[in-house]
Parts: sequence; structure tokens; C-alpha cells
Amino acid sequence: MAQVIEGLRRFTVEEYHRMAEAGVFGPEERVELIRGVIRQMSPKGRNHNIAVSKGGRLFNRHLGDRAGVHVQNSLMIPGWHSEPEPDIQVTASQDLDLVGTGADCVLLLVEVADSSLAYDRTEKAALYAEAGIPEYWIVNLIDGALEVHRKPVENVYRERMKLEPGTRVSPISWPELEIDIADLLPRK
Repeated sequence: MAQVIEGLRRFTVEEYHRMAEAGVFGPEERVELIRGVIRQMSPKGRNHNIAVSKGGRLFNRHLGDRAGVHVQNSLMIPGWHSEPEPDIQVTASQDLDLVGTGADCVLLLVEVADSSLAYDRTEKAALYAEAGIPEYWIVNLIDGALEVHRKPVENVYRERMKLEPGTRVSPISWPELEIDIADLLPRK
């Protein structure tokens, strides 16, 4: 459940977009709107960039024309007071005209986490479950593992697993695709 802080001014997605268009945020400033609050995003390090690139390539290579793979794009869901920027979105359609309209069905979201790990496990997981995203993965750079979240009910994922390199996992929307966890992580 969203915590209400007295005196906190929340913004709509439309207001957030107008602020961006007006240049309120600097060109290098990384922010996202979460439950009406503009939050600074963690800086991206080398290992983060490697993991995002590896994941994007892996899904593009294996899913081809069966899905859309979007790297570090805003996630827009109508009526939602949030616009997070997950590292990877895998959608039911490759139609780029649907991206950002809410009409494209998101089947899997992936966040790559090191300094944001606690936030991704709690706030982001609750947000994505509430939105009905069927599957959410966290590439955990701290532990060198993949955390898989499935079966959203209200704002909680009922199924959670932590998988180590050498283990294989299949997205629920593409059960024939088996991914070795090591293929999502930077080399040590």
C-alpha cells in the first residue's frame, strides 16, 4: 500500500511530462515517477550496463519476431500514477506504435540491481504486481543471482525464487526458452 506523507505533493503522469518538456530536469538527470513522487534513479555502473545489454540481446536473439524487447523505456499504464523505467520490457507485440500507449501487453519486466536492490525488491515489486505484470525479474548484481517474481495478486508476487548461475529458467510466457542465469550476469 502506498504510504501517504502529510504535505507531500504528488504529481500526475501528465504533470510529470509537462515538467520534462519544460526542462525542469537536467539532460543527464535520471528520474522516474513512482506513485506520484518523482524519484532519482541510481547511477548506472559498468556491470549494470553489461547486464542490461546482455539481457536485451538475449531476449532479442531468442524471441525474434515473437515479442517486443524494449531496453530502458518508460512503462506507461493508463490510469497509473507512475512511469517507471525498467531496464528491460518484454511485450506481446513488436509493434513499435504501441510502445508507451498502454495497449502493448507487458509480459516480463527485468530490473538490474546493485545499489537499488532493496527498492527493486519492495517498491518496484509491489508496483509491478499491482499493475498485473505477470512476471518480474531482478538481476541481482550483489549476489550474482536472478530473483524471479511470478503470480501477482494485488500488490504482491505470490511466487518468488532466487536462482544461481548454472541454473536455468524459462519465462512463463515462453516456456520453451531456457535461460542460464550466468548469461544475464557480467563475467567475474
